[in-house]
Amino acid sequence: MSVEARKQSSPAVIIRPPPEPLTTTTTKSGTVKLTSFDREFVKVPFTALLVFEHMGQHEAIDNIKRALSQALVHYYPFAGHIISSGAVDHAEFSISCTGDGVEFLTASMDCSLKEAKILDQSSSGKINAMLDELAILYSGWSYGFDDPLLSMQVTEFSCGGFVLGVTWNHAIADGVGIAQFLAAVGELARGSPSPSVVPTRWDDAVSKRSELIVPLDITIPSALINRVKAEYYHSCSGFDGQQPCTVFEAVLAVLWRCHVRATMSSNNSGNPVYITFATNMRKYVGAKDGYYGNCIANHLLTMATRSAVAEAGILDLIRMIKRAKDQLPDKVKTGNRSGNDDQQMQGLRERYDMMHVSSWRNVGFEQVDFGGGAPARVMFHARGGAPPVPMCIMYPPCKGMDGVNLLLFSVKEEQVNAFLGELAKHT
Repeated sequence: MSVEARKQSSPAVIIRPPPEPLTTTTTKSGTVKLTSFDREFVKVPFTALLVFEHMGQHEAIDNIKRALSQALVHYYPFAGHIISSGAVDHAEFSISCTGDGVEFLTASMDCSLKEAKILDQSSSGKINAMLDELAILYSGWSYGFDDPLLSMQVTEFSCGGFVLGVTWNHAIADGVGIAQFLAAVGELARGSPSPSVVPTRWDDAVSKRSELIVPLDITIPSALINRVKAEYYHSCSGFDGQQPCTVFEAVLAVLWRCHVRATMSSNNSGNPVYITFATNMRKYVGAKDGYYGNCIANHLLTMATRSAVAEAGILDLIRMIKRAKDQLPDKVKTGNRSGNDDQQMQGLRERYDMMHVSSWRNVGFEQVDFGGGAPARVMFHARGGAPPVPMCIMYPPCKGMDGVNLLLFSVKEEQVNAFLGELAKHT
């Protein structure tokens, strides 16, 4: 822990939709069937931490609680729970819209954000141990059917800042969906009569469709990203229609090669390696504006061996990533409605030679505002340090920091120095 701090908290309360709807939208009952996108995450909890330097209004927490209640009128499935018919087939899972409510906890820390070093990126790459105190977390990596679909904790710091910790069942919303929900809560807290985006939970277009790893908090500098993008641009000079290299592609190529080089040995250099990355499929399947259920596809990228990736040039890896991304529209057109490479990925989920990459840079967390401005930092948090498979999450830029911030779960303790050394070679 960065500082000896004491936490005080009030008992958790249940926030429900208001007895009488405050808008023309009515709270609905019944069930919402889970899509093929949703069912993969039916027992998976996720936690996001949004760090705010200012509370905004004096009664900010009361406003958030009031706005959360109002938001549940529009996002009524969050106040329910997941049920099953008892069949083995996951297709039988649904959200029962019971209006039971969501869990809300208020806490305080007797230190400032600066003293707690919440906004700092540790030079050692190690995660701040205080983060476990900032959200309501389920034990392990498993959601129980008696758990609330969403839990929210607001922790005030002595400087006037606060951290919003949100834990939710991934089956009800992906990163884009939960960011949309929080943005709606923020709009209602700031006095808006209704959310600017009309939420949609069921969409026919969408429905058709372990090792002990050390968590690392690292940054890929803008100078490196810009240099890679420029080199790619010059390498493609004269090719009509060639799309420029994106930030995601540049960061992923550098990260993937550093990871493979750091984890390669004489015993595994000939092993096949895999990388998957999550893609927002809304535009590919024609989802309605405001849809907040799961609509992401895991896309598989394969190279023959570790040594092939380790010896490849960064520009070659970028071209591979681009080819994989370019296949998404064709997959949807040819019948793979979800775009998922699930069949190929079977048997790979527990393997150390596969890493999953997800970007939170453009999903909307950075636009959430409760009246005191946008978050200074957005973070994913996993209790116990590591998820079941190697993964990396790219964050929106941290205030005052340069480059792309990453939370990385892909190397063992004895491989950390090798990985950071490989990364340093690029910078």
